[in-house]
Amino acid sequence: MNFEAVLSRIASGESVPSSELLPYLCLEKREQRANVNRLLAEACLQSGREDQLRHARVFIHRAWLLSKFSAELLPLYTQIYSALDDVAGIREAYKRAGVEMAAQGNVSEAIRYFDSWQYADFHFKHLDRYEYDFDIMDCMDRLAQPRRLSPAPRAGRSAGEKIRVAYLVKGITEMGSVLVKINLLYARYHDRARVEPMFFVPESESAVLASASGPEFLRLFESHGCKVVMAPNVSDAGDRLFAVARAIYDARPDILVTSAALADFNHYFITSLRPAPFVVGFVQGPPPQFAPPILDWGIAWSKHPLIDCLVSCSHVEMEFDLIARSEVTPYERRELDIPEDALVAATAGRHVKFQEPKFWKAVIDLLQEHPQLYYLAVGAEESQVPFLPSMLSPELRSRIRFMGWRGDEYLRGICLVDIVIDTFPSGGGGTLCDSMALGVPVVAFENNYMKQYDQTDWSPAQEFIGLPERIVPRGDFDELKRVVSRMIDDAEYRRDVARRGQDYIWETRSHPERVVRNCEEAYFRLLENLSGNVSTNPREAEIEELSRRLTRPQVVPNWVAWPVRQLKRALRFGERVLDRVA
Repeated sequence: MNFEAVLSRIASGESVPSSELLPYLCLEKREQRANVNRLLAEACLQSGREDQLRHARVFIHRAWLLSKFSAELLPLYTQIYSALDDVAGIREAYKRAGVEMAAQGNVSEAIRYFDSWQYADFHFKHLDRYEYDFDIMDCMDRLAQPRRLSPAPRAGRSAGEKIRVAYLVKGITEMGSVLVKINLLYARYHDRARVEPMFFVPESESAVLASASGPEFLRLFESHGCKVVMAPNVSDAGDRLFAVARAIYDARPDILVTSAALADFNHYFITSLRPAPFVVGFVQGPPPQFAPPILDWGIAWSKHPLIDCLVSCSHVEMEFDLIARSEVTPYERRELDIPEDALVAATAGRHVKFQEPKFWKAVIDLLQEHPQLYYLAVGAEESQVPFLPSMLSPELRSRIRFMGWRGDEYLRGICLVDIVIDTFPSGGGGTLCDSMALGVPVVAFENNYMKQYDQTDWSPAQEFIGLPERIVPRGDFDELKRVVSRMIDDAEYRRDVARRGQDYIWETRSHPERVVRNCEEAYFRLLENLSGNVSTNPREAEIEELSRRLTRPQVVPNWVAWPVRQLKRALRFGERVLDRVA
């Protein structure tokens, strides 16, 4: 029987004995053995049988190795490993493909595969999980090394003299990008007497202008007196990114500030080219996305990412241009088929934050305990929570509304609701601030600072909510239900919590110009620190002194030292005696 017939039998679900496969698996030529294993993997996958799927993994992995990591195999490889829920294997394959492309000097393809590596958990498991890979960073650094710019710091700059700050902007072609909105705060509020801001993007001019968001973002930067420098319209990614780095270098900034140095390897490549004397990173999320070790400094908006940041880092509390309720037109309840006399709770966030069954169990319990309650999932479609239908009765499902993420449209949904419950285990930040500013009371989980930072399991809420009674112990869903139920049953209490939260958030988080001032101070301190001046932070001085004191060589007491010396002498004498006998 020929090999095609064997493949057909496997694909139809038949178990073929290994004796029929061995003549083909043992072919002499490596390339042909790679082809045999690829074809077997395809047939096993097509069979739909679980045991054959496990065989498919063996065959495709062998084909991957024998082919010397052929990129043509990646679609089949990822399909099989995804079916087996083996995202770690997918990540490793993307990494290896990127390394191979980097070895060939192909910057564009290396970046594409490394980006796929970075977001494998997001795409295949809907998880915001990221990790450092020092091999990948070293690989990108080697790609950048031949064209590295590395300008020297400006000579003769006096203390307090105006500094030049270049910002590498992430997200200009993404609708509603929060990262771009943060960069716009710096374009708007920088003190031009102290700082000259400049903005650069790695995207080509044609890509920016052709995107739905690019032209409007460009207009907003220009309205604040800032022009965005875009990459030239060239096809080669290495040349395009080097052109951006060269434009930064030619602008002679004192500091380059990255928005997301590892969230996109285009940004990391420019960072590795070192177009400015010092590079600072905004740590706006997971350190493995925002804080590569090559940075000179970081600025973190919240404490837990700072704790696990691999570079020296300053903490600056983020503030926003909050939106007043009078500026938002709420959805009418009839638009979402919600009764006028119903009470509505909501949760807002990206769909990856709606994937915890225990959270949904708590929501379901609240719906069962309070027949007048409806629930609005803002940012998720029902199809994006695949396990949920098995948990819901038809009656409960009739009181849940799903609203996919629609940019700032979500604010209309928040204005409609009575209570906002934070996402879990990955909590919200901006969505909670918006809810409080709009006068909606929020309930969130506390954070565990005693564990390593994990984007999939943390909450920054207690850093800005300001009402301890609205922060429940982490993972305590009984307490969550108790707190939410009190607000459902006690309208006066609910209004009081909403009012106090609204007053607090407007007082503490509505002055973005204050954030920019604090960052300016951090930039000036950074230049002083990197110039060799001693830190004035009293806690740092305390730790330095304690470290010196505890690591000093300890003086051994004479009552311990004398017998030790005698023992050493006896051992030396014994060695001499043995030498003479020998």
